[in-house]
Amino acid sequence: MLAENEVTVGIILRPHGLRGMVKVRPLTDDPNRYFDLKKVGLHQKGRRLGEFSIERVEMSAPQSLLVKFRGRDSINDVEALRGAELRIPRAECLPTASDQFYHFDLIGLPVQTTAGRALGTVSSIMEHPGNDVWVVHDAEHNELLIPAIASVVKEVDLEKKRIVVAPLPGLFEEAPNVT
Repeated sequence: MLAENEVTVGIILRPHGLRGMVKVRPLTDDPNRYFDLKKVGLHQKGRRLGEFSIERVEMSAPQSLLVKFRGRDSINDVEALRGAELRIPRAECLPTASDQFYHFDLIGLPVQTTAGRALGTVSSIMEHPGNDVWVVHDAEHNELLIPAIASVVKEVDLEKKRIVVAPLPGLFEEAPNVT
């Protein structure tokens, strides 16, 4: 379980080489952000492994990085870190534009129509080239897919913890009585 003040920014995939490097799948739009990180908290299977200082970061394949932690100098030192999450304090996240939001800020927010009808809560976000799609589940576990586009999303208020949408014609046909 994530602490409210922590954000997962990557997952260790496996050791890389013999000198303590690990291959990391970044969970960020900008992998270059890793070059500014000095330390991360590592969490694995629900427990905190501790705080690790980053010694070096290298770009790898398009969707991965190589990370070297200070004091971890052999494959034996990092083998047990497979699957560990790299986390940083929420306060260290870069600011977003006024019309952009971190996925972790949207997950769990209730969604309602401009007419005030509750649709459910955002449970996940699917990333697509044109726009993201928010997966919303209601109390009966019905699923709605909401395109994250300006003509549909009218308000995202993180302080009031709510999202207001204006359904496009036919968007919620499978959900009766949605206005």
